Amino acid sequence: MAKTKWVGFLFLVCVVAVTGGFAPSLDLSKSTTESPTTTQDGAMTPHFLNHKDSTYVSSQAGDTAMLDCQVFRLREKIVSWIRRIDDDIHLLTVGYQTYHNDKKKYVLNYEHPHNWKLQISNVQARDEGTYVCQVSTHPPQIRHVYLKVTMPGIEIRDKRGTVVTEKYYQVGSRIALQCVVNPAPPRTLVTWTKGTNTLDQKVERQLSIKTSLGNDDITSWLYMSHARVQDSGDYTCSAAANIKASVRVHVLDGESSAAMQHSSAERMTPMTVLLMTLGLVLAAMASR
Repeated sequence: MAKTKWVGFLFLVCVVAVTGGFAPSLDLSKSTTESPTTTQDGAMTPHFLNHKDSTYVSSQAGDTAMLDCQVFRLREKIVSWIRRIDDDIHLLTVGYQTYHNDKKKYVLNYEHPHNWKLQISNVQARDEGTYVCQVSTHPPQIRHVYLKVTMPGIEIRDKRGTVVTEKYYQVGSRIALQCVVNPAPPRTLVTWTKGTNTLDQKVERQLSIKTSLGNDDITSWLYMSHARVQDSGDYTCSAAANIKASVRVHVLDGESSAAMQHSSAERMTPMTVLLMTLGLVLAAMASR
């Protein structure tokens, strides 16, 4: 009886060795043309073409920013764009539709075949931050895009190229102020104002404004011939609502200069008087 059991066991071992083990045999011809069910479902799932979890986009103030979101095999799923500000979430677009109040600000600009771009017009500093591209899978797939908005620098210089916030002139001299914006925002219009009044060379005969566009900057010159005491005041150069620089201009005649020094002599230190005198001398030399 024991001999029979051993014979059966040896027979089973021989069968296993011949067939290649206890695992079922695979149809190799079918496996080369068709993937297993689990692999096929994974391949059909939407996914981002860019494998980075987040991307960085830089845009200049006043320009149009384009945020990419490339999704492969989207099929019936939907792409949404969301703006995150701290703990607040603002829905911008769902599919092709804009759900933000400002429909001209945010637009879904689809680029065939996979890019669901978010277009943001006239970007400003307040638009800087994190935007989220989301695909309606379960759980949702998300991609973060950080938008950095670069603000141009702006400054007012005198004719020597020195940055100034206060400038002294003598009556009858020529006022020459230079406003430089760098980098220049697209479609920028530079304006000059005195106080709250916009300066117009068509109205003021002694006034001349000359603006030129360089490779990266905009330069606007303000000229005023035969400066008068009433030309004193705060002058501002603006390239946009929040891109501006100002200078305080003092136009002094001989009497006002002497009166200013006389009334201030008692409360000014000798060093202050020396600096004021030096400023008037330099202004006189610059006007020649």
